Amino acid sequence: MSGRRPNIVFLFADEWRAQATGYAGDMNCQTPTLDALARQGVNVTHSVAGCPVCCPYRASLMTGQYPLTHGVFINDVELRPDVDSIARVFGRHGYDTAYIGKWHLYGSPDGKYGRRTAVVPREYQLGFDYWKGFECCHDYNNSRYFFNDDPTPRRWDGYDAFAQSDDACQYIREHARQDRPFLLMVSYGPPHFPLQTAPPGYRQRYANAEIALRPNVPAALRDKARDDLRGYCAHIAALDDCVKRVWDAVRTAGIEDDTIFVFTSDHGDMMQSQGLDTKLFPWDESIRVPFLLHWPRLGARELPVPLDAPDILPTLCGLTSCAVPRTVEGTDWSAHIRGER
Repeated sequence: MSGRRPNIVFLFADEWRAQATGYAGDMNCQTPTLDALARQGVNVTHSVAGCPVCCPYRASLMTGQYPLTHGVFINDVELRPDVDSIARVFGRHGYDTAYIGKWHLYGSPDGKYGRRTAVVPREYQLGFDYWKGFECCHDYNNSRYFFNDDPTPRRWDGYDAFAQSDDACQYIREHARQDRPFLLMVSYGPPHFPLQTAPPGYRQRYANAEIALRPNVPAALRDKARDDLRGYCAHIAALDDCVKRVWDAVRTAGIEDDTIFVFTSDHGDMMQSQGLDTKLFPWDESIRVPFLLHWPRLGARELPVPLDAPDILPTLCGLTSCAVPRTVEGTDWSAHIRGER
């Protein structure tokens, strides 16, 4: 497969803060897969969500632009369907493109979340060849999706992150030996609240677990923080297994050397740190996110560049020798990731 651009498998979670991983020193979270990715790949230690809310991150990921340019600076604002999206950029360079999972870019102009359960029209899917997703749902055990231009709602089987991972694995198997490279993006809903809805085995793992709190959790909120973190960590353990499924599919297909494998998150969550119980705020727990990039030819190291959401598109373009559109505002960090700068 030499001479062909590398595949990209891009997995991202919702509300997974950078501190909540084993490799970052969190003794609560069991993340053996991410720990292995951190040891074997590039760990971007200062990756951030500059606007730590779901929709602004997703719009910046798709466009390489900052929120005041693409216009999605709060949740449920519609992203214009004519933007030069990541799917369109890589499609022009010969990639097959696929998106699986939570979308949250169609918006709800009614101000009442009216589109969160609606079918996302094909033109609002921003050019992905294969689109199997839904606007927004956090009922992880009763979650539905739509496929391409079919308006018929379908349901993920069981815990949706498991089903989405299995679909990603199937996509990898089907595209591993094709002539064209592929860009596959998988958007998970967990560990975003509700926190006590991970599969039973994972919740049981943390049911009576001792939880070490960050020192900035006020005394009056420590009991709530411990309860919340038990559910949060249960979702995280389940997602770590999801990442393993997809990474194993890449290796089993024999395309590990030809695949850029990324794991990250749209933003973090305060989880009672500083007395706050959600994202939005410019504290580390909210804005710092994991960003792991595995590609055997790059080796393994920690890289402290301040990578933000608008930087992801141009950086992936730089790593794959694709032209960066003039509409992009983010920074291309690929030379630093390659160790050339």
